[in-house]
This record gives sequence, structure tokens and C-alpha cells, in this order.
Amino acid sequence: MNIVEINVPLYEAAWLPWAVQYFFFIGLSTAAALVAALADLGGGERWRGIQPAAMLLALSTAVVAPVALLADLAQPGRFWHFYAYFTPWSWMSIGSILLPAYVGVLFVYGLLWQRERVRDSHAPGWLAWLGRGNWSGRKLLPVAAAATVVLALSILLYTGSEVMVVRARVLWHTLWLPVNLALTALVGALGGVLLLQHWCAGCAQAEAGRPFANRLLLAALLLTTLCALGWAASGMLLGGASFNEALRLFQQYGYWKLLFIASLVVGLVLVGGSLRALRSPVWLERSWLRGALALLAAWSFRWAVLMDVQTVPKYGAGLYPYQLPLGSDGLLGIAATFGLWAAMLMLLAMALGLDDPQDDEAIWERGAHG
Repeated sequence: MNIVEINVPLYEAAWLPWAVQYFFFIGLSTAAALVAALADLGGGERWRGIQPAAMLLALSTAVVAPVALLADLAQPGRFWHFYAYFTPWSWMSIGSILLPAYVGVLFVYGLLWQRERVRDSHAPGWLAWLGRGNWSGRKLLPVAAAATVVLALSILLYTGSEVMVVRARVLWHTLWLPVNLALTALVGALGGVLLLQHWCAGCAQAEAGRPFANRLLLAALLLTTLCALGWAASGMLLGGASFNEALRLFQQYGYWKLLFIASLVVGLVLVGGSLRALRSPVWLERSWLRGALALLAAWSFRWAVLMDVQTVPKYGAGLYPYQLPLGSDGLLGIAATFGLWAAMLMLLAMALGLDDPQDDEAIWERGAHG
């Protein structure tokens, strides 16, 4: 009898938790921007009821996402190399153009959206410039909203595609991945809207806003389910390598089986809770709990896709061990980005006059004097 021993080299994770934070926050921003923009593109009063929360979510996460991306790049030289050595066949290089364009257009859209409110309020001197002139920002809103939609969709395409094109990772290399990332981003964004409608007084002025957000969340969850079923069906019928690899991991490793069961349970809780909220005022009032769960689900999906998949060897058997570092490349970095997001939410809510919509003058005074 011959015994053959196979030694498999252990590789460190190429993408760190910073990448998870970037994909999470840029997904929230783009999906929320789409929701906010639809209110100015003929969406009607129901969309306007959730627009303040969506706009606040889009703007705040648009600040945090590039910070996480710069941290993930690690080497400062990699940032300017995207521009000095532009490669149009690289999705990351394309993203270096799309990301600043999206953030810039989004903030222009946010300023135009806020212009009429500033003109009608007693804004402090540092913000009064926004309302100067006789031109109407309302007329330019549809143009800015349309530009925001185009760039938001392009960001969703580029972020999903830069993961999908990695052929060495079988689980990533499927056309279903960009769609699933976009839909889970929408689930997280609508969850964030429900959470902000509870926390931020100015985000819940319209009574129909919360029921409509629940309906949209339910629709996003159903679309995500259909996407997952389409991925599974195409894998079984057409022999997709991505689905077959996922099935192998599910059958051989308890951790991946636990991931699947947890995803199923969370999905059922979110769907059932949204249905219940449309019939019960008590459940509707507690929508923020489902909002927080939807945010956690969107983040967890990105962790599974970006970090857990890297523990699967490209060649060989078993799983690579991974321990979350406590420093800036791990737990501290995750906590720092969420802390930055919380700070941006508070600052932007005050700057946009959404923390207490009943007293605009007092809001501007607090913003002017800290």
C-alpha cells in the first residue's frame, strides 16, 4: 500500500474586511439613490414619502464607501495608478472613474433637492449661499435625478462585475452574482429607510411612507428569492459550475450548511414580518427592527461572498482557516466604518434639517453654532 501525502499551500486572504465594508456601503448608497431619484422622475407622492430617508442614507454612505475602498487598497500608490495607467479592460480601473463621478453627481442632486428648503428657511450664513439667485432648483432636479440613476446603475454593474470576472473563484464566476449583489443592496437600502424613518423625525413626515417602504422591501425580498432560484435552476439544468460548487460545500461542510439555513430563516422572518406589518399597526410601528435585520442580512451576504469564499482553496481539499484580526484590518476597521457612518448620519440629518422638521430656524442655529 502506498500513501500519498498532498501538501496544499496556505494563502492569505487577498480581499480584507475593508472590501466587505466598501461593497456594503456603496451598495446601500446606490440603491438608496435609486429610490430617492424615482420621486423626482414621476414616482408620485408615495415615493416622496420615503425620499428624505433614502436621500439621507444615500449621501451618508457615499461618504463612507470611498474611505473603506482607500483603506482596502492598502498601498497609497495604487490609488493614483488607476489614473496614471488607465486600463479600460479592467473593471477596477473603470470604477476609479465611475465612483468619484457618482459621488459628485449625488451630492449635486442632494444640494438641488435641499435648495428650496434652504430658501424658505432661516439658514445660517454658511449655508445661505445654497438658496441664492432667482433660478429654480426644482427644474433641474429631474436632470440631476436621471444622472444619479445612470451612475448608480453603473456602480452596481462595476462592483458586481469586478468580482464576477475572477474565473479562479468558481463561486464568483456567474452572471447571477452582480444581480444578486444589486438586489441584496436594495434589500439593505430599504431596511435602512425603515430604520431611519424610526430614528430621524424628518424622515417620517408622510404617514404612507412606512407602509410603502414595507411593500418595497417585500418586493425586493421576493425578487432576491427569484434570483436565487434562477441561479439554482440554471445550475441544475445547465450544469453551472458556481451552483455545483455551492452544492458541494453545502454537502461537505457544516459551516456552509449553517449559512444556508440562516439565510433561509432570515429571509422568512423578513418576508413574514413585512406581510404582517401591512395588516397590523403594531408590527408597522416596529418596522425598524426588520430594517436593522435587513441591513445585517445585506452585510452578511457580502461577508459570505467576499470573505468566506476565499477560505475555499482554488486547488486542493478542505477549507483555509480564517481568524478575524482585532486591528485596523479586521474588527477595528469594521467598527470604525460603522462609527463614521453613524457620525455622518447625525451631521447630515442636522445639515438637511431632518432631525426636527418642526422648527427649521432652531435646526439651522444648532448647525451654525455646533
